[in-house]
Amino acid sequence: MHIHRSPAAWVSAVFAFLGTPAVAAALVPRWGPAVVHERRAVHPGWEDSHRLPAGVPVPLRIALTQQNLHALPDKLLAVANPESPTYGAHWSAADVAAAFAPADEARVAVTEWLIHAGFAAERVKASYNKAWIEVDGATAAEVEALLETEYRIFKRDDGEEHVACHNYSIPAAIAAHVDFVLPTVQSNVKLVKVQKRNVLTRRQSVDPTTIGVNGSLVGCDTLVVPGCLKTLYNMTYKAKATDRNTFGIVSYYSNTYLQSDLDTFFGNFSPALVGTAPTLVSIDGGTIALDPDSSVGEDGWILEYAMTLAAPQPVQFLNVGNEQIGQFFSMNEWLDAVDGSYCTSGGGDDLTFDPQLPNPLPGGFKDHSCGTAKVPNVVSNSQAVDEHAYTAFYRQRQCNEFAKLGLMGVTVLYAAGNTGTSGTNTGISGTQSGYCIDDNGSVNLNATNFNPAWPASCPWITAVGGTQVKANATIGNAPEEVWNQDMTMGFFVSGGGGFSNHFPTPDYQKTAVANYLKFLAKNDPTTLQHFNTKGRAYPDISANANSFFNIGDGSVSVDSGTSGATPTVAAIITLVNDARISAGKKPVGFINPMIYSSGFASAFNDITDGSNSGCKGLQGVRNGGFKATSGWDPASGVGSPNLGKLIEKWLALP
Repeated sequence: MHIHRSPAAWVSAVFAFLGTPAVAAALVPRWGPAVVHERRAVHPGWEDSHRLPAGVPVPLRIALTQQNLHALPDKLLAVANPESPTYGAHWSAADVAAAFAPADEARVAVTEWLIHAGFAAERVKASYNKAWIEVDGATAAEVEALLETEYRIFKRDDGEEHVACHNYSIPAAIAAHVDFVLPTVQSNVKLVKVQKRNVLTRRQSVDPTTIGVNGSLVGCDTLVVPGCLKTLYNMTYKAKATDRNTFGIVSYYSNTYLQSDLDTFFGNFSPALVGTAPTLVSIDGGTIALDPDSSVGEDGWILEYAMTLAAPQPVQFLNVGNEQIGQFFSMNEWLDAVDGSYCTSGGGDDLTFDPQLPNPLPGGFKDHSCGTAKVPNVVSNSQAVDEHAYTAFYRQRQCNEFAKLGLMGVTVLYAAGNTGTSGTNTGISGTQSGYCIDDNGSVNLNATNFNPAWPASCPWITAVGGTQVKANATIGNAPEEVWNQDMTMGFFVSGGGGFSNHFPTPDYQKTAVANYLKFLAKNDPTTLQHFNTKGRAYPDISANANSFFNIGDGSVSVDSGTSGATPTVAAIITLVNDARISAGKKPVGFINPMIYSSGFASAFNDITDGSNSGCKGLQGVRNGGFKATSGWDPASGVGSPNLGKLIEKWLALP
């Protein structure tokens, strides 16, 4: 789903501040010469149309540089590494906020700069957590003078429009205190989800309740049901500490689920759950109400599997109210809801693709979920966008937030995407990707530089890739291979994997990545020229992403994608937490240091067959993706999980 706004609607919905303040005064070189702080990335298909009128109100917001962020990785790894004396000593939300809040010096300097620029002191406000400075009632002309820039309206052939500037500048002495300024160079971003496909006619004669029973994988290569996953991943453990454990699924869509679909599915695969619903955690007006004229989206089958696999553990449904707030899709909204320190008094998000909340317009949504929800121990997100879609400062700030959640003992999982090494946010169906990055930074079908996904490329989340069951597979004989399906006309869907262009390889995976690079150098050296060999690599772990049998809108259907692999892994980690909590121990929190450790290698099913796909521009020369091999690889991560062995190993830790 894509967000459409005309220039007038964009202005009224995003720049909703009244008044016509005086033009900013000329600056004296008190803070040194101005330097370019950010530049707008190249976004193919968007054309610079014309300048934004000078009197248009602009909600100017400045993100202050937080303190101690250089120490954040070490702090996180100290609580995630069992060799550390502070392993498992997770921080409280208050401790996290206090440790990384911007210095008073930054707030004072930026405030003085704004006042000197001609903004009256009463118009300059700090957010309650002191992380942001916002200016009330600024106009385009004022902000252009302040930032030495021009606001432009960009258009696309399909009529969609947004406002941004090509670059902006701030004084050198002020730049040290500023992460980024909104709204400036940010681009439109949309989330993608795998397209639903009906079950093939030849499968309709198969009784799904006969598949995956008694430890057999017969039929699981053509249709996956909960029994297949339980067999594949040794899921015999039953939750006991359900009153002390939490598991959440994040949703951004209004076409959520039907209880009747859940009950039909449960009736076949988990009868004890019939009549059970997920616990709604409403974010910015989120609801389970389904428009009778719309069809159920992927939330339905995600919940069917998450609830069945984790049963009897209750599942929280963190639904962002996009219907309420104007159909914006933003990962920041659930982060705001679970961590008030990430939120600001006026929203604090990028108004190009984050909603303005509270919305002051007549009929606008008057609330904003800031710190209103307790974050679950495990959070599953079945979404992905392109890494390049965000600016460096915005991307870094969001990645830092994931690290902070890890400090608080939360396991955050994101899907690695469904397009191999190519991009997900191309404006076309996810089944027709293959868009990569050329040497000029443009995204197109002829490009050959791999296009990494976000947030999968953030080193402080756990990225989940995809596998599929081999034909005639049996347990004990490497039953899985890399998920890779030829859809049509040479376009593929396959598990996302690759290397970040912006985040370096974290210490916890350096050995694994080095081993894979040696494998490529020996067996497929030409691949090395198509990605950043020094980047954070993903996925971290994988699970089945192919042919999930489910019930949607009262009918049998089948869905594929890492949208299904992610809640499967999340359910497994939830059961690991249950075992630890039952033993008087804490949840596992950020799991990456452990799953890459040699001591945990035997707890994963190594995937050594297959490869993911990718750049359309490389097809005909090679498949465009990464090959699986022994150990970690960017086609399957460390492999798929074995719950029984994971529980054994995590119970042995403090």
